[in-house]
Amino acid sequence: GRSQNSVMLLRSELFSLPHSELDVAPAGWEAGDLLAVRTNVAGGTSLMLASFHGDTNGLLTEPVIEAVVRQLQPTEPLIFGLDANTHQLRSASTAYVLDFQNAYRRLGLQACWDNEVGVPPVTTFNARTFLQPQLNKAVGSAELSEKGDKNPKDYVLFSK
Repeated sequence: GRSQNSVMLLRSELFSLPHSELDVAPAGWEAGDLLAVRTNVAGGTSLMLASFHGDTNGLLTEPVIEAVVRQLQPTEPLIFGLDANTHQLRSASTAYVLDFQNAYRRLGLQACWDNEVGVPPVTTFNARTFLQPQLNKAVGSAELSEKGDKNPKDYVLFSK
């Protein structure tokens, strides 16, 4: 496994106890990648909060969102922070950002980037250096823009 865990911290002044973790069975993703919690906002309104660390290619992101949305109670709001790992270029091996937008909108969600025109802004821009054993993955500084990982991967989704 990847030994990664999704976590969230809830401010006790804003969220009342008890918080209950939802049992969303992994369907391709690993235990720890998804955390979904049902809680109450101080004052009593039920709310679902979720966090997901996606697979490298983003292909599990849409199924995870669908699984979480199926757990929602009628009219229950959702706030979902995720590393969706979506990509600007369409490829059979990666999640395409505009397909992802269509998917979450079809599920009645909107994103923090929805006021942007077209493709959401880049949230990841990095590349491997030559100081690592897989030299075939290294990117020189002159090639950073064309060969680096420069994609709109991070989102906060929420109910409309």
